[in-house]
Amino acid sequence: MSLSLRLGGSFLNEALLGWVPRLTLGLGASKTSGIARDSRLDDLKKQIEANNGQPPFMIDNGTILRAAPKKKMSHRRHRTKLYTPGDKQMHPLNNIVRCPACGHVKRSHFMCMHCFAEIRTFLKGKKRENGLIKDVENPQSDLDPVDERILYPGKFVQEDERMLQKKEWIPVREEPLMYNSKQTKHIKR
Repeated sequence: MSLSLRLGGSFLNEALLGWVPRLTLGLGASKTSGIARDSRLDDLKKQIEANNGQPPFMIDNGTILRAAPKKKMSHRRHRTKLYTPGDKQMHPLNNIVRCPACGHVKRSHFMCMHCFAEIRTFLKGKKRENGLIKDVENPQSDLDPVDERILYPGKFVQEDERMLQKKEWIPVREEPLMYNSKQTKHIKR
């Protein structure tokens, strides 16, 4: 049925196209009709009006920030995202905000990882000052070089490996002798 409608639609005359009902694209009709409007759009409109027409959370290219994946998507996950019904598909993360302290991008209701790293380094420094954390010294740092060579001999390089490490290991072609026509054998006719 749909194929016949598609084929029939391609052969309609322009005169018959007037009979096909037209869709109205009224902007004010969305409030009066039964179609529910997303409340986030209203919130976005209010934020734009409050910021003097500047959209919130914009980067240089003018797009609204969204979450980016940290790892490569597996084959199964990719197929799930593409081909499952709408309720089972992966939904985009819309809860991306800027950290009020440092201005980096983070998910709402989560701690900013930039601030977390700063706090962690600050607290570790305080613990070092108070003596709670002591830097571990390497007990073998004061070894004599001879003792160190005996204890840690390193990698044993065989003769053929040593030859390969040299730059002349590639065979070099010998220079050819000068050509002399008298030295060639002539064919008798």
